This record gives sequence, C-alpha cells and structure tokens, in this order.
Amino acid sequence: MPERRFDRAYYDRFYRDPGTRVASGEDTDKLATFVVAYLRFLGLEPDTVLDLGCGLGTWRDALARIAPDAAYTGVEVSEYLCAEYGWEQGSVVDYRAEEEFDLVICQGVLQYVDDVDAAVENLADLCQGALFLEVLTRQDWEQNCDRRRTDGNVHLRTAAYYRRRLRPHFVNAGGGVFVSRRTGLSLFELESLD
Repeated sequence: MPERRFDRAYYDRFYRDPGTRVASGEDTDKLATFVVAYLRFLGLEPDTVLDLGCGLGTWRDALARIAPDAAYTGVEVSEYLCAEYGWEQGSVVDYRAEEEFDLVICQGVLQYVDDVDAAVENLADLCQGALFLEVLTRQDWEQNCDRRRTDGNVHLRTAAYYRRRLRPHFVNAGGGVFVSRRTGLSLFELESLD
C-alpha cells in the first residue's frame, strides 16, 4: 500500500466531505454499538482494542462513549494521518504488538492489501477475542456500494476468497464479527455462519 496514496485529499474526499464521504461518525457509532453489544452478549468484553487502519479515529470516538474503559490503540499506514492524529504507523500486514487484543478492527483495509494471507495471519496473531472485519468485495462493488462515494482503485475479490483465509483462525459470527478460534468460545449453530 503506497503511503502517499492516503494523503489529505484522499481523507477529505472519502471521510470528511459530507457530499462524498462513504460514512459518517454517526454510522460508526451505530456500528460500534452493535459490535460491542454483540461481543458482550457472547461474553467477550473488549477491554483492549486495536484499530488497524483507524483513519480519522471514528471508532476511538465511538468506543469512548460505548466502552469508556477500553484501552484503544490506533494504527494507520498514512504518514499524513499519523502526523495529524498521532497514530502509530504500521499496516495490517506488518504491525506487531507485545500484547494481544480483545477486539481487532479492520474496516475498509484489506481491499488495499496485496498480501492478504500475511494480513490475515497477522490479524489472527493480534486477536485473542474477536475481529470486526469490513472489506469491499467484487459483489459489493457491482451491486451494493455507491460508487461515487467508494474508492474503486482496490483489489476486488470475492467474499469466498476472504472466508477461506479467515476460517482457520476465526468463526464467522455474522455482522462482520469473527470470533478467534483461540477463545474456545462455543457458538450455537445458528450463531455461526461457518
């Protein structure tokens, strides 16, 4: 992922400008509320959160309201955003930490990554609880997204492509939530999409 691609103009277009942004902070609030509530229902309290590709920090802001005691770590590949917001610089492929996290967020990142296998392995190493994953797929591009607000200069892969890579490490719990197999958590049959 060339870091220079993710400059001020990129974030102004896809994140800041209400006329062209893909989502708002309110959208993230709703999503974060769902994810945290679902994890709590499953018995997984997100005390430590890693946001890989944290962008403008909308997850940090939402979690400050929903799970105020959670320790949040924001990681971003963009030199511009690291300078602007003080994020740790790194990518989903190469970021390493001394600890594992209860919740790892990877929203809108994997479609930019060349080596998805390395990224998924790293996500599995970093995650001791659950992964929230959102990635633009080929079908999403063709049928679901607003192309005026979505960056199409990405790798368009199938959902099956991602599921095959995630399955050895995670149980698909629906809604973009993937529970690490290392938790030993048993999901009822209809809670799991595997």
